[in-house]
Amino acid sequence: MALMSCHHAAAVSGAQNGEVSRGGSSTTSIDTSSSSSSSTSSPDGDNCPAGKLTSGWLRAENALGGTTAWQDAKHTVSGTVNGYLNHASARCGDTVTAYLSAPERVSGASLSAYRMGYYGGAGGRLVWESRNLGLGPQVSATVSDPSLLTEAPWAATLTFPVTGRWVPGYYLLVVRAPGQTASSIPLVIRADGDDAPLGYQASVLTYQAYNTFGGHSAYGNLPAAPSTELSFDRPYQDGGYYSAYQYELPIVREIEKLGIDTDYFTDVDADADPAQLKQHHGIIIGGHSEYWTKRMYDGALAARQAGVNIAFFGANSVYTAVRLTSSPLGSDRRMVLRRTAAGDPVAAKDPSQATVNWADPPLNRPEAALVGEGYGYLGATGSLRVLHAQSWIFAGTGVTPGEVLRNTIGGEYDQVDVNNPTTPRDVDVLAAMPLRTKSGAAEMATTTYYVAPSQAGVFNAGTTYWPCVLNGDCLHLAPTPPAAQQVITRMTDNILTTFAAQPAGRQHPSTPSWPPTPEGLVSSAKQPGDVSQRTD
Repeated sequence: MALMSCHHAAAVSGAQNGEVSRGGSSTTSIDTSSSSSSSTSSPDGDNCPAGKLTSGWLRAENALGGTTAWQDAKHTVSGTVNGYLNHASARCGDTVTAYLSAPERVSGASLSAYRMGYYGGAGGRLVWESRNLGLGPQVSATVSDPSLLTEAPWAATLTFPVTGRWVPGYYLLVVRAPGQTASSIPLVIRADGDDAPLGYQASVLTYQAYNTFGGHSAYGNLPAAPSTELSFDRPYQDGGYYSAYQYELPIVREIEKLGIDTDYFTDVDADADPAQLKQHHGIIIGGHSEYWTKRMYDGALAARQAGVNIAFFGANSVYTAVRLTSSPLGSDRRMVLRRTAAGDPVAAKDPSQATVNWADPPLNRPEAALVGEGYGYLGATGSLRVLHAQSWIFAGTGVTPGEVLRNTIGGEYDQVDVNNPTTPRDVDVLAAMPLRTKSGAAEMATTTYYVAPSQAGVFNAGTTYWPCVLNGDCLHLAPTPPAAQQVITRMTDNILTTFAAQPAGRQHPSTPSWPPTPEGLVSSAKQPGDVSQRTD
């Protein structure tokens, strides 16, 4: 990925919308009201909306024409042209700067902004586009000792305003160039102060932990050692790149298919303003939200105590603590992740700021206290077995006790521990996957629901693959049969619609329903294929 030369060019003004290009060529900027439009935007559409959004706005948005063109950037790694933005999220009235690179000098490149949703099944709508960009190689990533902080100090390519045409939501900005493969850059457009029934929290901190651009991520992938400080000032690569497609967009698509008004923000935004969670009936979190700051954790607990429902459509959530610092491009652009309190001067002064697993000293705040269960492990794929078929979450599915939902678990999984004092006493284990480890020990992956004293409901899928099962395109999972996929989809819809209405416990109290022991679950399988074999 290292690119050895720097691309310098004089800034020139763009044709419309206040855009500034630094790519050395003229640009054309297009605002579109539908995917089929290519006309220049009118000033009327550029104004930022005053006050809160009108009820029903999201359903009206998804009635507009969509496009599948965004899918050319759907890869497991970034394309040969790539880039990053100076903001993970923005709101109407902000300006955003893009830093783009190509392996060789190219003309006729473009940057296209797609709002992701349902749109009749197309999945996205083209909202804005900048064409005729000139791109070239940017400088190599820098790696700083001792943290192995990796950043791409690139020259800016263009700056553009976020106008009223940028309807709040989850966006992919796709960079394309002739003869190159495309890449996408996620951007969340917020509606600060709005009180839509649902709030969707995008897990960009976890994207960054798995981002290998420049040779280092939060993980020690030989020969590279792990970084203890990670930066948003670089493109996404590998696990960081594909996270949006695997863990976020299927849930976004389902929300928007249902037409539930939803405000979007990132976990960095939740750290900056934890109180915003209380503005919604339910908070929705995608398939992998592993890294949380103290303000995020405290804010989620406060929201739950205020009656706000929380749905974790994944696993391994709230597992490790991080803290945020600034980069040259702005505040909260770097994430500290030392994994030990030893030698950490910040943790020495304030142990609550240690960046260790939440369940470990000196934090001693197991994720089960919020999520309802704790982390199990990874390397197991298989099938959920229905345990509590009478639950409201299974309403309309027609499932029966003991029914096996084929190929619905993958990636990482959670496991309820009834002996853990932080596990909610009323936890309802809806379904479970029995598994054997390589050593022969029995374990299980579990899907849970519980109700807090405030009557807030908390759902946890217990598998990071829940979102991609909805779309049927998980990376390392055999195809999910249509009948099982329909069950997972109906369960998701039941949760979204209920969590958007009121504290779920008012209508659906949780009844303690605990599974057999892991060994009992394994031994009661009707056939050997119903038991997953962990590969680690």
